[in-house]
Amino acid sequence: MLLRTRITFLLSIALILVIASLVGLGYIRSQLEQDRLADIAIDSQRSLWSSLVRARADSLNTDAAELSARLSVAAPDLAASSVVRVLQNSPDLVPNDVTVQVLGLDGELIASNAPLFRSRSLLGTTAIELLTTGVASLQGLRQERPDRYVVLAARGITVSGTPRAVVSVAIDAQTVIDSLSELIGGPAYLVSLRGRVIAGSDFDLWEAAGPELPRRSAGAEFLAADGRSYFAAGSPVEDVTGGIAGTLVTLRDATDSLAASRRVEQRGFIIIAAFSIVMVAGLYIFLRQAFDPLEAAISTLGALSQGDLTQNPEPGGAGEIRRIGESLVIFRRNALKLVEQEQGIARQRRRQERVIRRQLERLAGTLDPEGHAEVLADLKAVMAEPGAEGATQHRPNEDLAILAEVLQRMSQRITDQHHRLTELIKELQGAIITRARLAALEQELDIARELQLSFLPRPLPAHPAFAIDGVMETAKEVGGDFFDYFMIDENRLGLVVADVSGKGIPAALFMAISRTLIKATALKSASPAATITEVNTFLAADNEQMMFVTVFHGVLDLATGRLTYVNAGHNPPYLAGAEGAVRPLPRTGDPALAIMEDFPFSETHVTMTPGDLLFLFTDGATEAFNVAGEAFGEARIEAEVARSRGETVDIVAERVRDAVLEFERGADRADDLTCVALRYFKGG
Repeated sequence: MLLRTRITFLLSIALILVIASLVGLGYIRSQLEQDRLADIAIDSQRSLWSSLVRARADSLNTDAAELSARLSVAAPDLAASSVVRVLQNSPDLVPNDVTVQVLGLDGELIASNAPLFRSRSLLGTTAIELLTTGVASLQGLRQERPDRYVVLAARGITVSGTPRAVVSVAIDAQTVIDSLSELIGGPAYLVSLRGRVIAGSDFDLWEAAGPELPRRSAGAEFLAADGRSYFAAGSPVEDVTGGIAGTLVTLRDATDSLAASRRVEQRGFIIIAAFSIVMVAGLYIFLRQAFDPLEAAISTLGALSQGDLTQNPEPGGAGEIRRIGESLVIFRRNALKLVEQEQGIARQRRRQERVIRRQLERLAGTLDPEGHAEVLADLKAVMAEPGAEGATQHRPNEDLAILAEVLQRMSQRITDQHHRLTELIKELQGAIITRARLAALEQELDIARELQLSFLPRPLPAHPAFAIDGVMETAKEVGGDFFDYFMIDENRLGLVVADVSGKGIPAALFMAISRTLIKATALKSASPAATITEVNTFLAADNEQMMFVTVFHGVLDLATGRLTYVNAGHNPPYLAGAEGAVRPLPRTGDPALAIMEDFPFSETHVTMTPGDLLFLFTDGATEAFNVAGEAFGEARIEAEVARSRGETVDIVAERVRDAVLEFERGADRADDLTCVALRYFKGG
């Protein structure tokens, strides 16, 4: 590359870097301005939403206060029939679009004006406790069910100065969304914490745009849909009890403002680019005129270096450039003398080339393509004409030494190539064997995982006396946890939760044996203790691997609710009463299976009442650790079970599992995780 070109190139780079820095600073300033405008838009959206919800909730609160007063006078007994009669006689307070519920202090629904709400409470126990312990009223947003938000107001009902019940008045949050859309002139949406749109004013636009905004914090982004550009702003909205109920998202058409901004940016880029081109072109022309004499001298020097002595340099220019031209004249004179000497040397080298060329070419044919090319390059360097491209430069009488060096390098290349080929063959053989083993192992692990999943119990037919469900997450491809439930006869339900020591394939095999033995023995055994005693005797015999399994095995009498069980070294399950109390089942004090032969296991029992929930789990839940090294612990298990009062068993098991997985996110899985939930409804 010419000197003037290099100078032009370096100055151009410097100019481009300066322009890029200015553009970058402008972009950063633009982004900061956009962030500031986004914060303003989010604050405005949040303020407008709060004012709309407050206005609606204040109106509902007035109606709730009037209804509370009427009920305390007209229906002091708070019987369902009396409450319904008061609601029917209050059309001014209970229009068709308003949902009214009267709840007891235990959260049970006394009466409602809407059939859909006769079995579902709009308020939780926390809200009811607040209303009956000093809080005059609660009002705000509430997610009534997965596909509906409501704006509600609730007040306590006092009879003779004593809190007796709670009345709540609610309307669909869609009406508030419609009002918000009219005020901002664009669509608005309420999105649940699971990312589902519950209420909105333009669902087609949402399907086309689909903004990805944070669900628990404020955020904003620009997006395009149907040829238009939109500014999407989202902010979390609070529940009536102060928690986060979902996300409020608004879309505002920003096509015109963005187009104007982009036009300004494009014009700026065009002006900057034109200025840069003019500056670079002017610089190049100036340097070309200044360096023409120097380039002529360099061209002459290049010809001399190639052996072309026909060019007769003429000094030109001034200063240093002229002195360079004069030096070239002297250099050409000396080069002509050297040519005569090199011609004699060349004749001697050609005689030597004929002797060694055939030997070198024969050896080169035994090498791989890369080595062959290297040898030919050496031949070209040694045997090329003096001054030719790639020719080896040497002094007279050094020809034999150079040839000896070439032969030595060729011998070394042949030796190195042999060593490389030998090592490559060994590595290739090892890689083929390792790959085959890995492929076989992966296939075996996939088969083992599918086989283990097939061991999980299939859902039982719906039964009026109970409902049961469970989930399992393995730490590896296969694990040592298992659970099972099965009907022993038409009045008894058997259930098992167990954890085999260790993980991986050995634990999975021991699990399969243990599960099969327990179920087969329980179907013909007289009691859980007899079942576990017999299975332990079988597993403990010839247990050379010293594996063991902790087991909780119980049999539930569906007619009486009596649960007879054995706890063989396992985590005690939790029994959640219908009133909300959670307590662990007493241990039976028995060791794990496969440790001692002929050990007599004991059993005990508890009686479950209708509505009770039994939650069973393995130590993969309590001993799950987060990135800080903190264990999930039994207290969190109790809290999750307590919050699940009234939920279906599948939701209870999944909620605890999801809580454990969320807690240990970012940390390595420590153990297999199993959760089983059983709810007893009534006797047969």
